[in-house]
Amino acid sequence: MKLYSTVTKVALLNLILLAMLIFFTAVPVQAGPVLPADLPLAEIIRLGERMYREGLLPSGAPMPAFIRGDVEIDSSAFSCSSCHLRAGLGSFEGGVVTPPTTGTKLYKPYRRPPSMGDSTDQTGRVVYAKTVQERPAYTRESLATAMRFGTDPAGQIFNDVMPRYPLSDGDMSILISYLESLSAEPSPGASSQEFRFATIITDDVSQEDRQALLLPLQNFIAQKNQQLQMYNDFIKFGYAPTIDMKYAFRQASLDVWELKGTPDTWQQQLVEYNAKKPVFAVLGGISNSDWRHIHDFCEAERIPCLFPITDFPVVSETGWYTYYFNKGFAQEGEAVARYLNRLETLSAKTPILQIVQDSPVGRALAAGFQKSWNELERKNVTTLSLTASQLGDQSALNKILKKYKPGVLLLWSDEKVLPNLPKMISQLPKTGIVFVSSGFLGNKTALVPETVRNRVYITYPYRLKPFVGSKDGGYDAKVPILTGAKDFGDRRITSKITTMMKQTVLQGLNRIYDDLYRDHLLDIMSMQMDLTVRDYERLSFGPGQRYTSKGCYIIQLGPGTDPALLPQSEWVIN
Repeated sequence: MKLYSTVTKVALLNLILLAMLIFFTAVPVQAGPVLPADLPLAEIIRLGERMYREGLLPSGAPMPAFIRGDVEIDSSAFSCSSCHLRAGLGSFEGGVVTPPTTGTKLYKPYRRPPSMGDSTDQTGRVVYAKTVQERPAYTRESLATAMRFGTDPAGQIFNDVMPRYPLSDGDMSILISYLESLSAEPSPGASSQEFRFATIITDDVSQEDRQALLLPLQNFIAQKNQQLQMYNDFIKFGYAPTIDMKYAFRQASLDVWELKGTPDTWQQQLVEYNAKKPVFAVLGGISNSDWRHIHDFCEAERIPCLFPITDFPVVSETGWYTYYFNKGFAQEGEAVARYLNRLETLSAKTPILQIVQDSPVGRALAAGFQKSWNELERKNVTTLSLTASQLGDQSALNKILKKYKPGVLLLWSDEKVLPNLPKMISQLPKTGIVFVSSGFLGNKTALVPETVRNRVYITYPYRLKPFVGSKDGGYDAKVPILTGAKDFGDRRITSKITTMMKQTVLQGLNRIYDDLYRDHLLDIMSMQMDLTVRDYERLSFGPGQRYTSKGCYIIQLGPGTDPALLPQSEWVIN
């Protein structure tokens, strides 16, 4: 039997909150909660940042939080930054306006802009959430009251979705101190007149690939500066700029950070480049090696790195500062796991054999498959790592297949294995199938022997449908992306960089206005609408998401030397 009804519990909670309010307001803390005396400022900011971004108290426990009166929520899952975003400048989503939470904004009076007034659509539904029309500036004391009890300095009550945080004075002071520091100073590399950028190129990149990266970047910078000159002429002749025009045009520069030597020396080289001339963001970049050292540098220095050309991105749930096109080879492996999991004709007992070429590419493919297969709680997978010479030994391969008798063979190898495919498939059961990677095989994928094409499935992480962006409904002829049969394996450097600059980065830069913070740029980009682009079926965005192309086709080849690409799946979502 329930001892208390819901109404009774709400009434009790309100009494408790009233008692807390009386207690806290009775304490003479005109300057607000007092900071712990034994903590240095850097530690206070670190702990406050963790409270804001992760919802964790200085002790490491989740922050206590309630919504709608008595509904307790997990602050580690619904942190302050989930709604107010990393830079603290707020958001609008799902009909809810989330205001800024930076000290610069909070400690000034606020009046709701006319554009934020209530509005309804044709059905009468409110499409803009009601926000307070006006409030005085916060103090540390009134800010603590607001977070504990949900009322602003004018006594207006917050929306029910805003959590109430019954924090101790010490913890509250730490959080407020962090909010006072949040987005307080413009990020390095940006000013009201200029953006400084860099791109990163490692010395294992060919001259051809280097130019494919640099030319569109340099054209972008030149166009930005040309637009600035046109804007200056516009003002000179007495025209009044719009707010978008006022903030969209700044001088831009691009430095090339060239990395030489072994990857373990890259971070120090990057530190030296950035110390000499800090940049607001890294645009693109290219390497044939693992991107991890560059990724770690950007995370440590909190520099956005936007869409580098790499087959080896860092696959992480916690990375924030690097936007990747996708997860690289790991994503192809993930797609196979998702596809097999949905394959109704595949028995749970069917043995799966991964034969992995001992190379970074092979290991990335296998790791992507295994991670997703484990998440799906599937079993019956055996993984063997072979050298390139072992993969060319038909006799050794026959023995392996005879021993393991796989119903599904994942063959993560380069093109040298293709001549052996017919004999390998003959060792499989009649229903046995093989998966290969178009990324690994490159344009040699089209050389899969025609006699076994009905048994061979291929990962293909690019667009199959025509891109509606040029006069003929296909690819824009001005962007050179075709290099081989059916465009397999091409890294599409120029096309990707052009897409990145024109459709994602430019939008973000034009909308940060005078809030020149790196995190704000990433916040804005995360709220962009999905994009249809040349190379991928779509790029999709969301707060915290750092891999924008989340799909991959499973295809087969049609007959002939210039085979059609036959989709066997939808755009498999990873």
